[in-house]
Amino acid sequence: MRVAIGGFMRFSKAIDYFGSIKALAEALELNPSSVQAWKKNGVIPIKWRSSVEILMQQPSLKKVEVEDVSLDSIIASYGSVKAVAQLFEVTPNTVYRWREYGKIPEQAVRKLVG
Repeated sequence: MRVAIGGFMRFSKAIDYFGSIKALAEALELNPSSVQAWKKNGVIPIKWRSSVEILMQQPSLKKVEVEDVSLDSIIASYGSVKAVAQLFEVTPNTVYRWREYGKIPEQAVRKLVG
């Protein structure tokens, strides 16, 4: 997966892949507030681009069929969007975005089943 455009790696692509700022920060072993700061410019700093690209290109340790995981069924099982957000360690707004997008990011599903 190539995510660099004109030498810039889009922040949104990394977040789509990892599922949240916190997940990206954990993958890079950084404080989430450091990664949050990247959101303003919308790009990954040069220092971290190769690390993020490498992480995004590695095959998953566990093959998960993301399409088989229904966000609505998880919400029904856990009772609320807030409970699902706590399960995935994201904000409720992130869960709502996943619902609008139509799927849960692969990294988040791996966290759930792994």
